[in-house]
Amino acid sequence: MLPLRVVQWTTGIVGRSAVRTVLAHPDLELVGCFSWSADKAGRDVGELCGIGPVGVVATDSVEEILGLRPDAVLYMPLHWRVDDMVRLLEAGINVVSTANFITGRSYGDDDMRRLDDAAKRGGVSLYGTGINPGYANALGLMATAVCRRVDRVSVLESVDCTAYASPQTWLETGFAVPPDTPGLAELAKSRQLVFVDAVEMMAEALRVTLDDIVYTPEFGVATEDLDLGYMKIAKGHVCGLKGLWSGRVGGRSVIELGLVWRLGYAMEPDWPIEEGYVIDVDGEPSVHSTFTVRYDTLGVDFGMPTANPAVNAIPHVVVAAPGLVTVDELSMITAAGLAGTGA
Repeated sequence: MLPLRVVQWTTGIVGRSAVRTVLAHPDLELVGCFSWSADKAGRDVGELCGIGPVGVVATDSVEEILGLRPDAVLYMPLHWRVDDMVRLLEAGINVVSTANFITGRSYGDDDMRRLDDAAKRGGVSLYGTGINPGYANALGLMATAVCRRVDRVSVLESVDCTAYASPQTWLETGFAVPPDTPGLAELAKSRQLVFVDAVEMMAEALRVTLDDIVYTPEFGVATEDLDLGYMKIAKGHVCGLKGLWSGRVGGRSVIELGLVWRLGYAMEPDWPIEEGYVIDVDGEPSVHSTFTVRYDTLGVDFGMPTANPAVNAIPHVVVAAPGLVTVDELSMITAAGLAGTGA
């Protein structure tokens, strides 16, 4: 097979990482890159990603991206646009997204239908992933395979996020403001609605019909002024978030997706950090496992855990049935083609 032709959509923290993995992948070929900002258009993608020139020039023209006729677009903007996704899908381009997308339900029923219909008209697939939601949920589903009975599945992300230098992400999630800010809980919820997708995806994979999904947030505050380098958080302002998305049946929690995020070293409450993912399945038998991403190289690329599940999914998505697809509908995603390529 010829390498699959891939376009990278934006070069933020995750997009830059995705470019590096596409370039390293023997089954993929980087043929284009879309940039939101005009000042990046016309520049070599390698330059935008902090590596040497790669011979691919970024553009801010959607028409130019469509004209490349790629097999897939890695759609990774901070702010997604359904109209752009629809144009790509209708043009017969598969889309793999990390932009707050798993099933599209969190975008609203109308936009979800638009995306599904566009993919079917184009004869291609739309798939959402990342590390969490995304890969961590897949691990939670796989953990249930040893069970005769499943009472509850819990996936907890517990990480110190200080090194994730995306101030816009944190500000939009409710960080760096007083904890009594009106609408703070709703702000945090709205920026994380993709977890609704993930809860529903896991429920559907396990053939569970949920009664409702409940979100419960708590906020940690800085006990001193924090200077993270890329943003500052004043003493007494939000520097941590502890949230729980609970899918319930008959008043009982069946699927739980939790998170503990903190910025900086001084927070109250001082929630313990697992530095990874904790997966628990209550049932017969019960399962407990932990998953930690470890960086063993200099110049840590913090976008890898989010970007690589998307990049490695491309060959699976290209051959999937047209329309919206979820991880339980694809064959097992691995780093096929990348094993044994290190020094």
